[in-house]
Amino acid sequence: MAGKVLHAQLHLLDRQLIDQATGELLGKVDDVELDLEAGPPVVSALISGRVRIPAVEVMEVGTAVRIVRGELDLTRGDDWVERHVIDKIPGAGNAPE
Repeated sequence: MAGKVLHAQLHLLDRQLIDQATGELLGKVDDVELDLEAGPPVVSALISGRVRIPAVEVMEVGTAVRIVRGELDLTRGDDWVERHVIDKIPGAGNAPE
């Protein structure tokens, strides 16, 4: 089976990650990991924040990247930002006025 040729900067980087099963927005693609031993080199994983998403979890690449979320915790950083930054902004969430 022939692979699809993707240009990382155009087709992957900064694309929205979406959970294939639920449609939930999970973050953005920050970086790619390459397998340089393969000929030609292939994308082996996508990186979002500090989370490595194996290429086998990528189901579709289009205007967004749909993945099988499985056990990946891609919102941990978002939860921290919400609790420690956003919630402290006056008028946001539980912050005092």
